[in-house]
This record gives sequence, C-alpha cells and structure tokens, in this order.
Amino acid sequence: MSNLDYGYWEITIEKQGRLKLPTALLKSLPEDERKKFWITHGFGNNIMLWTEKAYLEQMSFLNSLNRNIIEVKRYRNAFLRNTALLESDSQDRLVVPKPLLEKYGIEKEVVLLLDNGSIEIWNKSQYESEYDMSPDEFNKLNEKIHTGDFKNEGEGGNVS
Repeated sequence: MSNLDYGYWEITIEKQGRLKLPTALLKSLPEDERKKFWITHGFGNNIMLWTEKAYLEQMSFLNSLNRNIIEVKRYRNAFLRNTALLESDSQDRLVVPKPLLEKYGIEKEVVLLLDNGSIEIWNKSQYESEYDMSPDEFNKLNEKIHTGDFKNEGEGGNVS
C-alpha cells in the first residue's frame, strides 16, 4: 500500500458503463479493499464509490439517525436508492449501474477523486465547472478558511 489517502485521476468510461480503476488508486487502498466496492449517490453532482470499510462507517452513521424523523427517512431512502455492491473483474473493471450514470450525466470522460476510502466519480466537464478556479480565487479561499472566516454550514461554526 502506498498510504495515499487522496488522489485525482482522469479516465474514460466505456459505453456500457464499465470503468477501469487506475493502478495507482488501487495501490493506495489496503489490499483487502481493492475488489469489492459499494456504489451510491454522491453528495453533490457525483457518484460515490466506497471501499467496504468506508461504506460500513457511513452505514454506521446512517443507523445512528432517528428514522422517525421524516427528513432523516427521506435522506436515508435517497442515499440507499440505487446502492449496489460491485465486484471488480480480473482486470480491475467495475460496471456502474445505468440509473446512476444517467442521473449524473456520466458518459465518457470521468474524474475519479479518492478521499480517504471514498471515491467520487464525476462527469469531467461538471467537475471542472464546479471546481476550476483561478490562482487568485484559490488563494482567497485558502486565506478565508485558514483565518477562520469560513463557516461550516453543516455545523454552523468556524472551521479551525
């Protein structure tokens, strides 16, 4: 294992939804987490591909929520919709379910973003339109986050 918890790759997905996971990405994962993945809706305009460990952590979080609250139920049901277990073949390829490809407009050019056990699958042009910024914009955002002027909307407080 390379101990790489984060990474970015641009790949091409085949017409039938089959994608080959990059060797560098696989080598960054523990050996026992390179063949089986869970796939779900992402948080934003992407699909999430989870290692077994990361998925179990997410499910533990979901299971801790009160299902009697309608918003929690809606969130759980939306998250679990189209969730599937995928196993890669001998050439490290996975078939992404068609409903997810259609929902997120993923056709050919794809960005894979590894973030600590979860892999975001993006339509490349969508990813670029959401996250491409000038060096000046990036510097301003960096200053805002590091000076505590950045509000974490999920918690309503400053990120330090």
